[in-house]
Amino acid sequence: MDLSQPDGLDRLVDALAGPGWAVTEGLLPPATVQQLRSSCLQVHAAGGFHLAGTGRASQFAVREGIRSDEVMWLDPATADAAQQAYLQRLESVRQAVNRALFMGLAEYECHFARYAAGAFYGRHLDAFQGQRSRVLSCVYYLNPDWQMDDGGALRLWLDSDEAGPYHDILPQAGTAVFFLAERFWHAVQPAQRERVSLTGWFRLRG
Repeated sequence: MDLSQPDGLDRLVDALAGPGWAVTEGLLPPATVQQLRSSCLQVHAAGGFHLAGTGRASQFAVREGIRSDEVMWLDPATADAAQQAYLQRLESVRQAVNRALFMGLAEYECHFARYAAGAFYGRHLDAFQGQRSRVLSCVYYLNPDWQMDDGGALRLWLDSDEAGPYHDILPQAGTAVFFLAERFWHAVQPAQRERVSLTGWFRLRG
């Protein structure tokens, strides 16, 4: 699914209304993807990332047996030009989804995520238990020339059964994966080399 085409957002909306997930290309031009990757790696080299955790507020904790990535949250007020282009494009997605599906998406939050070689994230849902704040997830990959042997695939289960069917998606630069946050269990398989992305969620108000 190519989001650079005139019908790209319409096709994305149809996929979310149907199976509830979509793998897309063309969200941003390749030059912007490269700028986002460079920005991510520069911030990491400067010590701007921290170990990711699980849970919210008093339940937050770093659990390296569950996930071992590092993250850096984006602040729209200090975002560079490439980050602003990304946020503006996701705003167009938000508006298209709300217009067609009446999902009430109010805002988008996101962070850079970096997985060192061997890092992973175990099977999980993006929506916090007992809350509906995160409704739609988006993972945008920044890794050029990624090969199957590099590992690091996003495994997306098509139902709640861990033994059930799943789809593996390579984290190739320019690929964006959208899925309903409360519905789809997913995991990041261990990568054989550094793997970076922008991961975010469309949220309800409040």
